[in-house]
Amino acid sequence: MATHVESLDNGLKVILRPIPDTKALSTWVTYRVGSRNEVPGMTGSTHWVEHMLFKGGGKLAKGEIDHLISRVGGKMNAFTDTDFTTYFETIPASDMDTALMIESERMRNAAFDPKEVEAERTVVISEREGAENQPEFLTEEELWGLAFHVHPYHWTAIGYKQDLARLDRDPLYAHYLRYYAPNNAFLVLVGGFDPAVAMQHVREAFSPLKPEPAPPPMRLVEPEQHGERRSDLERPGATDLLFAGWHVPPFAHEDTPALVLLTTVLGGWRGLTSFAAGDWRPRSNRLYRALVDAKLATDVAVRQDLKIDPSLLIASVTLANRVSVDRVEAVLDREVERLQKAPPSKAELDRAKRQVRSWQRYEHDGVTFQGILLSTLEALSAWDADEPLLEKVERVRPEAVRDVARRYLVPEHRSVVRFHAQEVPG
Repeated sequence: MATHVESLDNGLKVILRPIPDTKALSTWVTYRVGSRNEVPGMTGSTHWVEHMLFKGGGKLAKGEIDHLISRVGGKMNAFTDTDFTTYFETIPASDMDTALMIESERMRNAAFDPKEVEAERTVVISEREGAENQPEFLTEEELWGLAFHVHPYHWTAIGYKQDLARLDRDPLYAHYLRYYAPNNAFLVLVGGFDPAVAMQHVREAFSPLKPEPAPPPMRLVEPEQHGERRSDLERPGATDLLFAGWHVPPFAHEDTPALVLLTTVLGGWRGLTSFAAGDWRPRSNRLYRALVDAKLATDVAVRQDLKIDPSLLIASVTLANRVSVDRVEAVLDREVERLQKAPPSKAELDRAKRQVRSWQRYEHDGVTFQGILLSTLEALSAWDADEPLLEKVERVRPEAVRDVARRYLVPEHRSVVRFHAQEVPG
């Protein structure tokens, strides 16, 4: 059956994808707010709001969401991105009203009890401190801070510890009220249901909710970078790391199809979302062969961070023991230069296209994967953007991959962070 799209009078966009002969349902509510909507002094507030929406309010008592979903054998979660925040439940299709009630209640009725806000402050600070124990987090945070000086992509979604320590309940609650409104959200349902019946249930759950004035548009634009930026970190860790990031256009840009294949040729493709990929690493790519197979690294990844605004294409390398960062960086530079000098062969590009097609099929496997894919695409551009993107990927010629390598993977648009692991005191 075809995907059905409708909007309620209060502005909530509803995207229904029925799947015949399945008894499962995945419900996703996504808000067009992420850390890009924060300002200095309240970084991490969007992620903190996400935590508070599990604390009850309206018809929901504290802890009741977990009880309701566990009772029907379902699963749920939420996450905050730079560009959006999303919540989901995957449950039996017969329990649709349970998920719709949960999401409609927390859209406008979250309690933000002062005691719970204070309790959650400890949780989000602890999460921040736990992340700081991970060299990969520290290196990536440093990279985004180097690459972006004006745009809020400068900080990560978890925010800065000093902001988390000082942020009060009232501005946190105001942030929630401003962005958590039906006209700043959309609902995705994937699974076993009749669209007409589902829309009636959606109207009953969400139509009473009032819209809010539209949030102001993002006005901050990152100036063009005119010189390589570098940083060396020395912190406790098990191994050295090398991260390099080049400025690239937003997801909706015409160069994205060629950049998808550049990413695949250089470091492998892991889908449009990271939800399905887990810890899996592709091996049929240039950097894996040049670094991991050559025993210079234990892990390598390349990803094009798909975002609403101009973003980064990031190469990350975990070095093997006793291998110098200089040597690994020279290999990375060599492989980038190879792509700039000559296009990939037709056979190599065909293999990359097959990898992208395979991931596209994998991301349609099951109601939960389809839910996150539709939600991510709608947040970045449009829910049905994957098929047109795949068609454009299929038409990319080898010369186009070389051209985007020359256009974007240039030193003056690059930021580099080298993490030098220091022995942990015993």
